[in-house]
Amino acid sequence: MGVDKKVENLQKLSRTNLVMNFVKKNNGCWNHQAWLEFCAMLEEKGYAPIDFDQVGALLETKKAAYFAK
Repeated sequence: MGVDKKVENLQKLSRTNLVMNFVKKNNGCWNHQAWLEFCAMLEEKGYAPIDFDQVGALLETKKAAYFAK
């Protein structure tokens, strides 16, 4: 059956700067509304279907890297 489209889209997203740019734009701290807008932007850019729980985990990883600098 091949790679799950959600997994494929998450991998595609992880190879971009979109997640880190979101973290930087929000200084590593965002509210639920900003999260919803980020999710909507991902859908508009063609990253759907995607597992938003995994997108959240990716955001947390990038946030940790942002604060480690």
